[in-house]
Amino acid sequence: MQPLLEIGQIFMTTFMLALFMPIFWIVLFLVYMQYRRQVAIEEKLYGRVINGVGRQMLLSVGLGALGGLFASAALIFLGLSLEQIGLYFIWPVALLLLLINPRYLCFAYAGGIVAFMVLFARHIFEPLFPAIGENIVIESLLQIHIPALLVLIGLLHLIEALLIYVGGHWGTSPIYIKKRGGDVVGAFTLQRFWPLPLVALLVTVVAQTDIVGVSMPDWWPILQSTLQPGDAQSLQYMIIPVAAGLGYADIAMSSTPRERTIFSARWLAVYSIILLVIAVGSEFMPRLVFPGVLFAPLGHELLILFGKKKEDSRPPRFRMPELGVPIMMVLPGTAADEAGLKDNDLILKVNGNEVADNRDLVHEIEGSYFMVLLEGVREGMPFSYILKKRSQGETLDKGLYQASLKSDSTDALLHRSAELGLIPVPDPNSTVYLEIRKPDPLGRFRRMKEKILKLAGHNLK
Repeated sequence: MQPLLEIGQIFMTTFMLALFMPIFWIVLFLVYMQYRRQVAIEEKLYGRVINGVGRQMLLSVGLGALGGLFASAALIFLGLSLEQIGLYFIWPVALLLLLINPRYLCFAYAGGIVAFMVLFARHIFEPLFPAIGENIVIESLLQIHIPALLVLIGLLHLIEALLIYVGGHWGTSPIYIKKRGGDVVGAFTLQRFWPLPLVALLVTVVAQTDIVGVSMPDWWPILQSTLQPGDAQSLQYMIIPVAAGLGYADIAMSSTPRERTIFSARWLAVYSIILLVIAVGSEFMPRLVFPGVLFAPLGHELLILFGKKKEDSRPPRFRMPELGVPIMMVLPGTAADEAGLKDNDLILKVNGNEVADNRDLVHEIEGSYFMVLLEGVREGMPFSYILKKRSQGETLDKGLYQASLKSDSTDALLHRSAELGLIPVPDPNSTVYLEIRKPDPLGRFRRMKEKILKLAGHNLK
């Protein structure tokens, strides 16, 4: 019992140190920038912030710490060490992939690339150039144990599946999307990022007389190190703090955010379990290594394509019906929220007058006095609520308020409805929307090149 307590104390102390590692703060900064980008879109669409960056960061750090705790315990239990999993190779590759597209900031892609590098160096490069193995970088690359690397990828994605299931639907942001047919429909962006403080193992070869620390049971580690001690030598494991990051980005267009995250979490868990089975099996059956290396990135990409096809194959959930105005989202702390309105309510009348679209809804509310009677349907049952236009929780921008009274522009109407706390389903012909473009992996580098050439040409004039 005493050795177990000592290990637990060392583990928790090291885990707390991971929170102060520079790499962890780099991950925090990347997470912050992603949430800032989301806030900028919200401000442009609705004239206000729906999901504050501070709250988003607190939720992400909290869940990320719990996920990192479970992942660290699994890493220590399996005995995975840094030279086995190649974490110092994975991180630079992941950051390069981030420059191509934020969704590529994923260990499935970065780890798959590193695993291919190991196979190439081990079976092609080193046999042709034996002296290259003396290079410290190549030597470190060759020490990576691919089954252990695949276990890391599978384990982190299993943790990600749990995080998506628990909190993937938190902080969703309503958006308007223009479909290929030309109609504008409502959707929700699901963007969650989790910085993970981690505890990992570092193994070295030492003389048996120099071994210090807590004795581990004979069955440990489950995945053996690639380092081979010589005579009168043994392996010494040390616990050190590291960090990782997990991210989830999706769009709920034909399902609710909660339905979408449950779907994603379940299939991601299936992917993770399959990869873990292949990874552990390849420890005993080496011929499974190559299928595992292929499955790690390709299986993840197929999973994303499958989810996207599933979502696109069904009719949009958030589109304008023949009668009334559906509400995609009611913002907390606003006049609409205080009145009792809820997400997915269908507003049919304002002060007894039927409303056919968003313009009708806002104009009828603005043309009313302090108290506004809203009538509609919620889950098949009729309702009526009193909306107080100038409740204490509502913050009025007088300039925007006056502009919205005189203007029929879609953005002014949308800003005013958001100020009241209502995010309505868009009109099919709305002029305010986001358009999903085809992936352009090299687009960012191309734009960067154009800026450099433009700047160079300007300096030459």
